[in-house]
Amino acid sequence: MRKKSEKRLEQIAEGAVDCFTELGFRRAQMADIAKAAGVSVGTLYLYVTGKEALLHLAILRVCERPLDTLTLPLRAPSMQETVKLVAARRAEVVRLPSLVAALGKGAKPGAADLQAIGGEFYDLLHEVRRAVWLMNRLAQEIPEIDALQAAAMRGDFRDDLAAVALKIVGRRGKPGPDLKLAARIALEAVSWTAMHRMRETPANAIEGLTEKMARETAAHSFASTLISAATEGRADMRDLQFSS
Repeated sequence: MRKKSEKRLEQIAEGAVDCFTELGFRRAQMADIAKAAGVSVGTLYLYVTGKEALLHLAILRVCERPLDTLTLPLRAPSMQETVKLVAARRAEVVRLPSLVAALGKGAKPGAADLQAIGGEFYDLLHEVRRAVWLMNRLAQEIPEIDALQAAAMRGDFRDDLAAVALKIVGRRGKPGPDLKLAARIALEAVSWTAMHRMRETPANAIEGLTEKMARETAAHSFASTLISAATEGRADMRDLQFSS
């Protein structure tokens, strides 16, 4: 592929990411993506066979797969293949050593460990935020992506976090729905701070907030939410120590 073609394909991929993230799959049209990429609709068809192929191209882009080896015009694979691509990327980037350690047999995590887990989630979401924004939008319309999001990207983390919170306060058994909800709330707080706040208008910006402050505050709030829900007001848990 010529250098010029490689650059044009990258422009198209970026335009597809932006349009599908903003409009979703159904509303985004070839003309929208062509405009975002700075090309004509006719030019798009030199690179992809249709909108489904553009969607796959966008997902290849956010999954950081090479584009220069693609056979053009790109044809859309099955949605199952696209979901496998997303799942493979998840396996590559999800590194949460503090969570793995806390879940280990015989582990006795404390509140500071939960705060460390919150920091790791913050770093992960901050790094992959464009992919998460795209997947969240597509999940509203594509059942296969919704199922992946609900299980591997939300449900598993939610339940693992609830289990760690129970360990910390010394409670046995499985987490109840209230604690699972608290885990989801804790994750959403980190998600907003790590990535969603960056899409807000300047009028909503918090003056003086640094990235370091945002990460530390999100991690502390994350841990506090889970500990509060897991203790159920137990007085003997009030002295749990968080890291400073």
